[in-house]
Amino acid sequence: MYLQVKNITKQYHHHNGTVINALSDVSVTIEKGRFVTITGSSGSGKSTLLFILGGLLRPSSGSIFFNEQPLHSAGDNALSAFRQKHIGYVMQSFSLIPYLTAEENVMVPLSLLQKDKKTQMEIARELLTTVGLSDRMQHYPKELSAGQQQRVAIARALANNPSVILADEPTGNLDPSLASEILTLLKELNTKNGITIIMVTHSPEAAKYGNVKIHLKDGCVTKTN
Repeated sequence: MYLQVKNITKQYHHHNGTVINALSDVSVTIEKGRFVTITGSSGSGKSTLLFILGGLLRPSSGSIFFNEQPLHSAGDNALSAFRQKHIGYVMQSFSLIPYLTAEENVMVPLSLLQKDKKTQMEIARELLTTVGLSDRMQHYPKELSAGQQQRVAIARALANNPSVILADEPTGNLDPSLASEILTLLKELNTKNGITIIMVTHSPEAAKYGNVKIHLKDGCVTKTN
């Protein structure tokens, strides 16, 4: 067992007093080294499940375990330490800092790990080379294509040497050819580096990259294979 949620429910309280169930009694087990895709229509609970798996959201009820350690009862500091040690994030919007170069963007999480400047630069350059951007390290986001910006975001997600990458619609802003490049890169990180990938996607083509497929409808798991 690696990452597991048991009977997770996540509720949001609307200002008019109604209660919205984003997730209802969801149970999923994700083994180490899998490429997991989470699909479903808009509002089905995909991102909510992703953020709970990554310790960014707390469930309203139910439990979540990472390597048999409970996260649902962990304090804020323990959850922050879990994310910093084990989780990398890749989002649809890239979320790069516009006034920093590609190299400097990757160095941001490394500075939080209290590594010295020389080490930060060495790791950032190594990671940018890994994602195929050895010739774009000193470029600013506006000087990069959308696909290149997402590669920088992936390099940044790798900065803490995570065991899990959470990807929320990572190809949502890309055309089909660029999307294929990013998905191939994620697949390589999964197969060659052994990093567990958990990816939310609305794209049937992107979902094919997963070897574990979870489908949600109205906050419930309707299919897992």
